[in-house]
Amino acid sequence: MIYFLSLLPIIVLVALSLLRGVKEAVTVGWLVTTLLFFFWGADINQYLGALGVSMLTTINILMIVLGAVFLYNIMQHTGMIEQISHSLDRLHPSKEIRFFLLALGLTAFFEGVAGFGTPGAIVPLILVALGFGAILSVSVVLLFDGLVALFGAVGTPVLTGLQVPLGLSESQVYNIAITAALLVALAGVLVLLLVFRMVTREHGLLEHRKEVLLLYTFFAVPFCFFAWLVPELATVLGSLTMLGLSVLYLGRGKRPVNLKPWLPYAVLAFLLLLPKLWEPLKGWIGMELVFPGMFGTTIDGAIKPLQSPLLPFLVVGMGVAFFKKSESLYLGELLMKIGRVFVVLFPSVAIAQLMIHSGVTQPSMVRYIAELMSSLGTAYVVVAPFIGVLGAFITGSTTISNIVFGASQLETAVALNIEPVTMLALQLSGASMGNAICLFNIIAAASVANIKEYRLILSNNMGPTLLATLLVGLLGMVLFFL
Repeated sequence: MIYFLSLLPIIVLVALSLLRGVKEAVTVGWLVTTLLFFFWGADINQYLGALGVSMLTTINILMIVLGAVFLYNIMQHTGMIEQISHSLDRLHPSKEIRFFLLALGLTAFFEGVAGFGTPGAIVPLILVALGFGAILSVSVVLLFDGLVALFGAVGTPVLTGLQVPLGLSESQVYNIAITAALLVALAGVLVLLLVFRMVTREHGLLEHRKEVLLLYTFFAVPFCFFAWLVPELATVLGSLTMLGLSVLYLGRGKRPVNLKPWLPYAVLAFLLLLPKLWEPLKGWIGMELVFPGMFGTTIDGAIKPLQSPLLPFLVVGMGVAFFKKSESLYLGELLMKIGRVFVVLFPSVAIAQLMIHSGVTQPSMVRYIAELMSSLGTAYVVVAPFIGVLGAFITGSTTISNIVFGASQLETAVALNIEPVTMLALQLSGASMGNAICLFNIIAAASVANIKEYRLILSNNMGPTLLATLLVGLLGMVLFFL
């Protein structure tokens, strides 16, 4: 019974999100999780501490949404978004080629440069400007983000999520990185084929599937190579290699791309990458607001406001407004959107934190879930990446999924006599792919794209994510027997 109760918040979230809508799901889910939280033996101070951490997490996500919408609104009202939509016209006559090139290449680039859900706040808007539907654009970007979030921003999910808490050696980290990259790259082919179906339903039969598969190869092969060589930079270098090779291949040596309207995003990318290139700046923006022992509990909260992409978004947005002589900063519509997002986002974050911090007088809900899954014996190898997906769905982060479930995955590997590197690679792969169905990412990206039906994105992405995760699990079973 206790195992069913530990899964109940997830069941409620998924079922109601698909049947009724995300707003209803997070409201009912918050109520159910609150009741379970006190049933688990936690007290009111523990509850307030979990809500405090939830508020900090919500603020962190909202800063990204605020910055992205601020920049986009100014670029849209000054005509730059329309210019972007036509800047690649001469690169290739096919809109579908341009769609997939930008959806994968830019998603990987901004994920590797900034993380924090940044791709979902930027790339769908560019795809919408090309003439594609907002729901389709957000769905595809999040599915691709699930493939490229393995290493987040500069390897954080591997280094902070696995190496530090588990005490892994450098060789183990590199083996986990290359194994996970290969698994996800293979699963990515299946995701791409399912995305083809999604695009076909909305825009008719695709005419350039082979070319798109080649573009995917331009990313997947370098991505796996750099995962073996320098995993913390694999996503950035893989995306840049893909974009460079694609322009050469599609342009046939010409220079058909009008880069001028892309200048604000180029400056944004530079500002996001700058702390990784200049070490002193990394220290300056690393200022952390710490809230230890919130409400007299052992729950600590912290936020690093300057490490959020918010400041670069604001700087670039103000620059565009100045040079384009924008008549307004359009703050009214921006603040209204932030308010609407908060109403849905905070309860979804609260559910996650309540599940994580419910372990006061007994193991937490997430620990019971891990224990339940580990009782499956050898078949657990297939289930292992689903644990990673579940962690990302609950927490909204590849890194936190690894922190929460990495230790139990390692313990299970030892108990079942399974190579720990394989098990942790499956955890990392699942945690990455879970970003495609994580409610935090869906709410943030959909809100930026002015979508109110979050449920449609979740229903679009649930099938491809679960099928790709199953494929990763089956490939893991092959590795186990080998």
